[in-house]
Amino acid sequence: MQLARSAILRWNERGVDALLEALDPGVEFHPPKESMEPGVYRGHSGVRDYFDRLARIVEEQRVESVDVIDIADERVIAVVRGVGKTAHFDGEIEINWAWLITVKAGRATHVVTFTDKNQALEAARFPK
Repeated sequence: MQLARSAILRWNERGVDALLEALDPGVEFHPPKESMEPGVYRGHSGVRDYFDRLARIVEEQRVESVDVIDIADERVIAVVRGVGKTAHFDGEIEINWAWLITVKAGRATHVVTFTDKNQALEAARFPK
């Protein structure tokens, strides 16, 4: 649980580099299916690629932890609210995620992103 909270806090200081510290080098990262950049991103380079693509659309991103839910079997759900700016809209935009994270040996090995906490809870109950 602490892993998720500290990664979120460090994101605001150092961006994706801080997030990578919490991820296993072989991590499998799944953005939400509604993402503008869907797919599966593998390893640190894959995660960096995804967030670099996202940064071209959403600038000045900052995040805050809304909730962290401990799930059995080394899994946790981190509910995150992100705020950023984009050239396409005046003002700030809000992005909500719920990450279903599998942790092994102190690092996230598998991350599936949802746009809703209930979706993450459902996926945690019925893993594929």
